[in-house]
Amino acid sequence: MTRATGIGRGNNPASHGHHVKASRQHRWKPGGSVASNGYVKIRVGKDHPLADPNGYAYEHTVVWCAAGNPRPPKGWLIHHRNEDKTDNRIGNLELKRRGQHNAAHLDKRERCPKTGRLLPKAAGRLLDDQPHDGFPA
Repeated sequence: MTRATGIGRGNNPASHGHHVKASRQHRWKPGGSVASNGYVKIRVGKDHPLADPNGYAYEHTVVWCAAGNPRPPKGWLIHHRNEDKTDNRIGNLELKRRGQHNAAHLDKRERCPKTGRLLPKAAGRLLDDQPHDGFPA
């Protein structure tokens, strides 16, 4: 009985071409991708000091540190001045204390006219190209 010959079997030279290079993979994005929290993550390699275990880092942190700034210490964060989490130009980034940052964003939230309590964030999602800013009853 002879062994079957085909792609991926034996000494077939075609069997060694099954590993697709990153630039050709359908999931690989050269400019990074937007994470579920709205920030851009870019591939920096697992040995990079800002990398997560998968070799990705937040682009705004990489830009901030590449401009000669130190990594934000505990209790501090990099704020996007125009509040666009994908606009990672160095001129749009500034270092803020976490409490100062949170207070600034809370001031922008709507409050109940009767109680003064913060109202839940509007959903702000598009569904079938229609904005849905309300909440289910």
